[in-house]
Amino acid sequence: MNREALADATEAWHALTHDALLDYVHRGDARHALRQLLAALARRLGAHCELVALHGDGRVRWQDGAAPGLSAAPPAAAAAIRERPLARLGRRVGLLRLADAAAAAAGDAIEPACEALAALLANDEAVAAPALRSGYVEVVRSALRSGGTYLWEWDIDNDTLGDIDEGMQQLGFDAQHTGRTQRDWDRLIHPDDVEANVEAYERHARGETEQYEHAYRVRAQDGQWLWYQERGRIVERHPDGRPRRMVGTQIDITEQRAREQAGALATARLERIAMHVPGILYQFELDAQLNPRFPYVSERARPLLGMDPQRATTSAMELMDRIDPADREALTASIIESAHRLSLWQWEFRVHAAPGTLRWIRATATPTRLDDGSTVWHGYMQDVTELRELEHARQDKAAAEAANHAKTEFLSRMSHELRTPLNAVLGFSQLLEIDRADSLSDGQRRRVRLIREAGEHLLRMIGDLLDLTRIESGSLQVQLDAVPMQALAEEAIDMLRPQAEVAQVRMALQLEAQALAARADRVRLRQVLLNLLSNAVKYNRAGGSVEMRVAAARPADGKAMLSITVQDTGVGIDAADLPHLFEPFNRLAQARGSIEGTGIGLSVTRALVTLMQGRIEVSSEPGVGSSFHVLLPRA
Repeated sequence: MNREALADATEAWHALTHDALLDYVHRGDARHALRQLLAALARRLGAHCELVALHGDGRVRWQDGAAPGLSAAPPAAAAAIRERPLARLGRRVGLLRLADAAAAAAGDAIEPACEALAALLANDEAVAAPALRSGYVEVVRSALRSGGTYLWEWDIDNDTLGDIDEGMQQLGFDAQHTGRTQRDWDRLIHPDDVEANVEAYERHARGETEQYEHAYRVRAQDGQWLWYQERGRIVERHPDGRPRRMVGTQIDITEQRAREQAGALATARLERIAMHVPGILYQFELDAQLNPRFPYVSERARPLLGMDPQRATTSAMELMDRIDPADREALTASIIESAHRLSLWQWEFRVHAAPGTLRWIRATATPTRLDDGSTVWHGYMQDVTELRELEHARQDKAAAEAANHAKTEFLSRMSHELRTPLNAVLGFSQLLEIDRADSLSDGQRRRVRLIREAGEHLLRMIGDLLDLTRIESGSLQVQLDAVPMQALAEEAIDMLRPQAEVAQVRMALQLEAQALAARADRVRLRQVLLNLLSNAVKYNRAGGSVEMRVAAARPADGKAMLSITVQDTGVGIDAADLPHLFEPFNRLAQARGSIEGTGIGLSVTRALVTLMQGRIEVSSEPGVGSSFHVLLPRA
């Protein structure tokens, strides 16, 4: 035990013995005071205590025992008992018997209590042997003085303080020159503490408290303010109940107060620091019987766990009960394992921070074994709910990317494999159509034409699918050059004109200037125009129209751009479907219609426009028509 801890423990034992000695001064009954002190010892140690009073020749005069619950109890087994001799003025007066574990836990700090027991035993013996009675009051005074405690007596009627000399000497004064009245003593008390001191006495005088007790500052001869702890009791009253005589003790607690203040400042400093830490700082203790408690939990427990830190330090179950039942058994086992091995403890578990709210908490702590067999962890808790969600999202994303890559690879391979037999089908169907040597009947020719048209449609679909897989894999390259728009636009319209005539749709081209040119890949830009024109014709109505307009544009960013608009008078697109228009394989409302399609064309179109550093937009009104607007850099 270090010096500071020993001092704190010793002061606690002083406080324990004070009441018993003061009771003796009041009653003059040493046996009663001994029983009181023995019971107090048993409560503090949490173990059975036994006191044996001895004659001068070593024979037992009497013996008594006390258990933690105040009731008498039989002594423990002899093997578990440690005897502590009690001596006074060089003469053995008794024995204090304690359990080994209790004696070890008390250590040297129990010395004040042993001194008091010895003094009281000596006085009890003096009562029994008249030859020893002289000087028994001085024995008690000596016991108190050994712990820095001094007796005083106050004759209230005459306002005279007796036995004040030692207290004055402790402050550096000569009592002969400072006076012996309570008024003289009050002049030494700090002005801020006088009123509370008087109030503490008056409460006791009115019978509201069993004894007078107060801590206050008193001025020493060198001007320094010392802290005094004073206790006393009215021991004699007038017939009308007015106080007549009072006895008490005083002790200098300046060093104890300084330590308490330093501890309070350190705790406040820790709390201020802990408020800026995102997680929870805590101290967790598991005693030798595996009973848990939290001596300290930082204020961050309030926002993170929705609980009052003070309640957690009062009852460990306040926090333990919030742990998800599915995690408690494993968590408890991990703590016990850490205590056994004294190894770093790290664990993740779920906590019900509030009704319907489940948080993942990651805790880390370092254990230390104490002398009494308990284990203390100092650690840190943090909310990792979002981190776990991000990790799951990352894993899901990785799995989705892997699946998408596998899909792309599969579609690319299948597209290549399908094109070879499909080209053979198309080739033979064309040969059948042009074979003059073995000409087909009209019915057979119509069937072969249907085979060829279906094959061409399938080939276009495979081409779009192959383009889509190349775009998704990043392997499709574009070559950006100056592309004259007039020639390309006329070519695209001419290619789609037969399809428009069959559908009874008029087609028109409007160029703002013949010299307009786009910075694009000519092949891919033609593919974009053909896709837009083909859809405009396919989803139009008989007697409708398709118009393509090409003009210079300068958006808000000031860049020189080229605008290509394909406008139709077709069925239009619902506003709810517009956000999904460019999704692959999503034909929206047309999926239930009679018009053939794959839902790939517009996805490829937007991807090609993006690759050529442009963008595409759409506006539509059901029953009126749609307009697709492509913006590309101008050459």
